[in-house]
Amino acid sequence: MPFESAEAFRHFVASVKHDRRYIYSTEVTAFLDAVEETAQSRIKTIPKGIHLWRAQLGVNTRLQDQGQPEEMEVDIPLMDARMKPLPALVGDGRANPRGVAYLYLADTTTTAASELRPWLGALISMSQFHVNRELRIVDCTSDKKKWMKGFDPMLERIIPWSPEDYEAVVWGDIGEAMSRPYSPEESSLNYVPTQIIAERLRHGGVDGMAYNSLLAKGGHNFVLFEIKDADPVNFTLYEADQVAYTITQRDNTYFNRRKPARSDADDV
Repeated sequence: MPFESAEAFRHFVASVKHDRRYIYSTEVTAFLDAVEETAQSRIKTIPKGIHLWRAQLGVNTRLQDQGQPEEMEVDIPLMDARMKPLPALVGDGRANPRGVAYLYLADTTTTAASELRPWLGALISMSQFHVNRELRIVDCTSDKKKWMKGFDPMLERIIPWSPEDYEAVVWGDIGEAMSRPYSPEESSLNYVPTQIIAERLRHGGVDGMAYNSLLAKGGHNFVLFEIKDADPVNFTLYEADQVAYTITQRDNTYFNRRKPARSDADDV
């Protein structure tokens, strides 16, 4: 079943965020059917034994005897109890609803740390995870958000869309939605659409999803639907020693044309 239009994802988002959340309309059901069907061409394999990374802000401490009368407290990384999520404690994520634990991992330590949006001097606990079995995941990293066709001024006509065009645009939207970070205040509502998509894919037998990082250039993130599918093998403490942003002006500068309020000094 193909997508019905290039706007299919946007219509789905509007419906599940602001109309029907749990009992879907006919249009939403058709959209999710199309997602599951077209996801089959995006399934990739993660080999058993590959290593991925997970980061958490924060540290533990231990007492270290330096040969002095007083013991010294030193920072150490968080261990098992914090590196695998507990269902009772997890909040809303881009793929998981509150109370349902999925495992979020990254391809490099830099990607994993960047997803935390750390500040200068922040202490980051990093763990390397071993994937316990071969996994089938839906790969969203190659789908780019785009608007492919429209009016061609050279031919002076509308270029028709094909089902493949609709699919490319919709999966570009899904990929961008999976990658976009939100603050905790925004996430509860804005993650609803991708949570529903992830659950539908999980129901269809997929083990997880891969998506691009928008916080680490070239980085890839992974979400595994079963936390038992990967386990931590080591733990290391890092410190964020550099945070850099570059910005590019995308529009004109607008000026406030209102006249400043007069004061008594203006009459002197």
